Amino acid sequence: MRWCMGTTASESTMAGKTTMISIRTVMRCAAIVATATVVVALAACSQFEPRDKRFYYRALWNFALREDLAELDSEFNGVDFGHSNLYENLLLTGGQNVPAIEDRARKETLAFIATKPRLNPNEEAIAPTYMKLAWRAQNTFDEAHALHRATYDIAASDEPDKDRATRNVLAYYQQSAYAITAKRLDHHRLDQFPYSKAFRTRFPLFNATIWSYHYLQVAVYDPLQAARDLAAKTQAVRPILATYRGYLEQPPVQWTFMPLTAELSPQFAARYPELANIFDNLHMLHDNISDILTSELLPTWEAKRIEIYRLVNTYYLASADATNPMIIKAEQEHHH
Repeated sequence: MRWCMGTTASESTMAGKTTMISIRTVMRCAAIVATATVVVALAACSQFEPRDKRFYYRALWNFALREDLAELDSEFNGVDFGHSNLYENLLLTGGQNVPAIEDRARKETLAFIATKPRLNPNEEAIAPTYMKLAWRAQNTFDEAHALHRATYDIAASDEPDKDRATRNVLAYYQQSAYAITAKRLDHHRLDQFPYSKAFRTRFPLFNATIWSYHYLQVAVYDPLQAARDLAAKTQAVRPILATYRGYLEQPPVQWTFMPLTAELSPQFAARYPELANIFDNLHMLHDNISDILTSELLPTWEAKRIEIYRLVNTYYLASADATNPMIIKAEQEHHH
């Protein structure tokens, strides 16, 4: 007689089969659930976009500004942080929390600028939520900012044919699907959407800080191009940096519109009107998106995303030039 109970071979086999069937069933169900989850997510969120980012234009003058005019270069790095930090905070707070933007987010930006950063910040790490919301719009900014940087590098460098280098960079930029139009746009009309001026009205300090960045970005062109050597360039930009830093301490809330390139660097704008238009249009797009992220007229993230892309695709990309109603005709006034 056997005093210990055990399973027979047939019982063991049946138990094993039952276990295998259970495992297969669980795995099949899990796969179905996972597939359904992905399908639902894709249907509910149309934010899956290809990251088709281009490399910057490569030349011997790359990073000349960083190497030779580090003081100015570090200020531009601060500008990059400021835009991304603003958009992320506007999106996460719904554009309604004044202390979160005017006090906390603005002071975070000023603190970053004060560190005199030597390298460009990783904007995707600063604004991950906004990047997921509207990556193509951000890449439109990134490529235009790279064009800004390239023109500064050329102006700061010892490149013997700066005019040729500048026009080559412009041609490279305009090959991109993300290139902003080089046509003059009617900024007055672009500032008259139902949600326009929402950002500057609710957050005048941060708006004036953004416009101060844009002042710096365009005001340095004429002094840099007029200076004959590096020592002269260093001296030429210092009064502009002093003015800019004064604006950071006391934001120019009395300004009623963003600075324009032709107003602050008229010689650069006359020599390179396409570049001047691109930079002014870039800065106007920044204002539009700040308003969209602030306005309660677009209450959901998806509504904001749709409007951002409608603006970019209809009014700002060079690919829309043939049908863009905002392009200024020769006889029209550029800016009211």
